[in-house]
Amino acid sequence: MARPVVLLNPGCNYGTGRRRWERAGPGLHERIGDFDLVEFGPEDSVKDVVARGLADGARFLVAAGGDGTVNVILNALFELGRAGEVTLGAVGLGSSNDFHKPFREEDYIGGCPVHTSLDRARPVDVIRIESPAGTRYCLLNASIGVTADANDYFNSRSGFIRALQRVSVDAAVSAAALRTMFRFRNIPLRIKVDDSEEVELEVSNMGVIKRPNFAGSLCYDTPIAPDDGRLGVNVAHGLSFFGRIAAFAAVSRGKFSGRPGTCTGYGRRVEVSCARDFAVEFDGEVTRTDWAVFTVVPRGIEVCL
Repeated sequence: MARPVVLLNPGCNYGTGRRRWERAGPGLHERIGDFDLVEFGPEDSVKDVVARGLADGARFLVAAGGDGTVNVILNALFELGRAGEVTLGAVGLGSSNDFHKPFREEDYIGGCPVHTSLDRARPVDVIRIESPAGTRYCLLNASIGVTADANDYFNSRSGFIRALQRVSVDAAVSAAALRTMFRFRNIPLRIKVDDSEEVELEVSNMGVIKRPNFAGSLCYDTPIAPDDGRLGVNVAHGLSFFGRIAAFAAVSRGKFSGRPGTCTGYGRRVEVSCARDFAVEFDGEVTRTDWAVFTVVPRGIEVCL
């Protein structure tokens, strides 16, 4: 079998990825043996980079970067039609590293969380997102509302967020969320889950999830498994500014369901639309649209958990 291929994004996490990789890379040899290292940057076609990584028969890819790096590699694999042929691992060089949560002490190398154990690899579901912008995929969760808008601001590389991030990722996430909540206006969103009747809600935040953890310490309490063939749907609606603050504080403690102005459920197809554009976030990446459809790709790729 060909050696594993590590796909390194040295510019991730505001350009600190290479420095973090220099701490984690040497120890990775002890975990997975010899590997081929392929670097890529914003000027590269990730699809071409992944295709080159697979060219010699490699079937174990390791995304070295943040959640966005995992996401672009996942999407490249689906675009190439190769997602079902590989095992995907990751070295967390990012700020939040939601792919690696819940963190385990034994997974760390050089201060970075690492999921590369083939003994813990298993096929997991993938979220497919269709919108006017095209079809995208994500492994963890997607969101609309405060979380999506806050991610958009967090990704803006503003000096304020950059400075806070050097002190604490959670502080930077909280600052982005608080700024967004102050400016945010609820979205009149039409929502349809599977064959249920369409409802319209003034959505403050909506999470379509396969994993409960997102954005620093935030975590839903909706039971969900990576391979159960369904999407978790968590909606907070009609919340005032102070209601959004309270909901944010609760989710930072892993509490969501049962709170005033919330509803939860499950489905395999979730359709959303609005008379105006809104942000859709998926594994930290953000696009804008006026409609989107979320579906499940059952056991669409094998990943190291």
